Amino acid sequence: MAAEIQPGDDLEPTVPAPRAGTPEYVEPRGEQVALEPGRADGPPVDPPMRKATFADITSRYQPKDRKPIVPATLRTAAGRHALAQWVIAFVTYTIGYYGLRSPKYAVKAACYAPRGALRLTGRALRWAFDLEGFAIRQDAASRNNVADYLALSRQRDRRVSSRMWVFLPGLVLLAVAVAALVWFAPPLVQLGTAVTALPVLAYFGRAVGEPFFERAWTGERFIRLTAILTRQAILACNIKGVKEPGDIKFVRDIFRADAGHEALITLPPGVLATDVIDQRDRLASGFRLPKQQVWPATIPGEHPGMLSIWVADRPVNQMTPPPWPLLDGGTFDYFTDTFVYGYDERMRPVSYPLEQKNSLFGGIPGSGKTKSVLVLPLAAIHDPLVLLLAFDLKGSGDLDVLEPLCLKGLYGSGGDEATKEAALAALEWLYRQCDERAALVRQYARQGLNTENRVNRRMAEKDARLRPLLGIFDELQELLTDPDLGKRAKFLLTSIIKRGRALAMHIVFATQRIDSQSVPPGISSNFAIRNCLAVPSHTETNLVLGTGAYARGARPTEFEPGDSTGPKDSGWAYQAGNGPTRAVRSCYIDNPTAAAIVARVIEARRGGQVEEVEVPKYEMRNLLADVRQVWHEGEEALWSELIVPRLKQLDPEAYADLDVDTFGRLMSAAGVPTESLNRRIDSSSTKRATRAGVKLAALEARITARNAETITETNLAEIDD
Repeated sequence: MAAEIQPGDDLEPTVPAPRAGTPEYVEPRGEQVALEPGRADGPPVDPPMRKATFADITSRYQPKDRKPIVPATLRTAAGRHALAQWVIAFVTYTIGYYGLRSPKYAVKAACYAPRGALRLTGRALRWAFDLEGFAIRQDAASRNNVADYLALSRQRDRRVSSRMWVFLPGLVLLAVAVAALVWFAPPLVQLGTAVTALPVLAYFGRAVGEPFFERAWTGERFIRLTAILTRQAILACNIKGVKEPGDIKFVRDIFRADAGHEALITLPPGVLATDVIDQRDRLASGFRLPKQQVWPATIPGEHPGMLSIWVADRPVNQMTPPPWPLLDGGTFDYFTDTFVYGYDERMRPVSYPLEQKNSLFGGIPGSGKTKSVLVLPLAAIHDPLVLLLAFDLKGSGDLDVLEPLCLKGLYGSGGDEATKEAALAALEWLYRQCDERAALVRQYARQGLNTENRVNRRMAEKDARLRPLLGIFDELQELLTDPDLGKRAKFLLTSIIKRGRALAMHIVFATQRIDSQSVPPGISSNFAIRNCLAVPSHTETNLVLGTGAYARGARPTEFEPGDSTGPKDSGWAYQAGNGPTRAVRSCYIDNPTAAAIVARVIEARRGGQVEEVEVPKYEMRNLLADVRQVWHEGEEALWSELIVPRLKQLDPEAYADLDVDTFGRLMSAAGVPTESLNRRIDSSSTKRATRAGVKLAALEARITARNAETITETNLAEIDD
């Protein structure tokens, strides 16, 4: 409760002292609550009102808050000299520009002046005879409204009679002045009057909206961001809860921020910053600017009603970002360094870490996904310890530039079954790497090389088996959605991204197809850094960036796919997991430049040769051979439900997730479809049942045919050689 207020008091809320009894303290009225013994409370949250003192008023205006009387430019001799040079250059250029074109402007003025004189005469006549009210009087007459017509006519008569006392004397004086100028004024006065009057008449005679003078200085579309303009733009969004300009409050003065201006705004209670972000088109229309020049965003760490609006000096997609710092060389440490991945809308560099992370890239075709992914390996190979493996299941050859640096047998490009199987074999190898590396980490931790149970640089330099691995899988959804290989691939990938990050393994998963089948939540949620390029809706946004990302202001749906070198939004993404969720455009590195970087790195590594690391080759399981291996002597046919347990016993790891239905699909893909078999339930029973299974004759026939195909292919290859 506030203290009693007397009329005329100059009141201001202040924070009282924490204890009663001080001169400044006013005991609040109302119900009092007894405090526990020994409890000491702070000052009231809603303090009583008291008169403002002189100290309170003067404390608001401290010397540190004062703006300088003399601008910084004029306080030094160098600044004054530079300003004088700029003014002289500006004035000289402007005079020269318009002086050279003065004949052109003289001709334009001579053409426009007569029309301007007629327009001014017409305006004077309309004013003198009150012709602007003619339409209203005519409307009253057409409606037979005698009272209105007579009232308007009397008003017109009064206006005309009073205006004639101005119009007629003015007309006479103008005629006398023109006659005196023509017949009696010296030529110099006539010339001066013509030079003065001609531009004025030409201005009124020009085409509507057409500038008379051309601009001497051409610049980008730029506006000075003001509070009035900002409020106008937000009101144009037609957001419920924002009706008046006064509803929009500014946290601080609008300020210059990088290559633009930024306004920090508090919206009315109940209005969210995302409400404005959703209306970005209307917001840009309110500013009368292209959408790529207006960037609304939430403010991390603030309440949801805080809004930041950054207006660039020109559209961001027309800005040229700085060159990639590693184009011409440099160093990188996988374990401790970050590299410049790209630049945000303000052209500020965005750093990207690899250690203890995994990366997910999602975007529709044309969004610049593969070029964005390529920045990661091109930066990572500047660390001589980093090893690469890459699989492009789209088969377009976008990652071919990395093949010379990839481990032997761990590069593939294509959408065929062989490439898918090779990619699955690579995942199997990475899965086993997790087991081997974990044992080595424990071993070296006991030796004092590691106190955090993860791979560090000392361990990687000591043991080549712990060198950092960067695995890139582009369009991996082709493998994850494969009816035969997908289930195993999902299991392997989920385990690798969970365990591998602490073992110096960074997995990059890129996909154009974004749905719960292609990017299962169990996989996407375990990627530390997630990059969502152009996508069609909020569903894909949340699948890539995480649930609720769209509601928090991430809008990759605004990006327009196109050429990475053109004015489109190729390469732009919203990035989560690497600081606050933000928009960032990856550095664009074309194929010739990427090839030059790879060649330079190869030359720096061991005198032009890539150091080879022995990679054990894990072949795919031969299902038909495994089924034949678990077939017992004397059995002519077996139900699938009997074969599956035997396969799991043969290789518990490879067949851990196998069931009867999956076994049937795998056998059909291998060329031996399961069929209905009617046989006894067991040898001691006379009861019979019909269930899906495999006949030994069909199995052996298919194995023989496949072996013949393999021999034929080998012979053809030898002939080609």
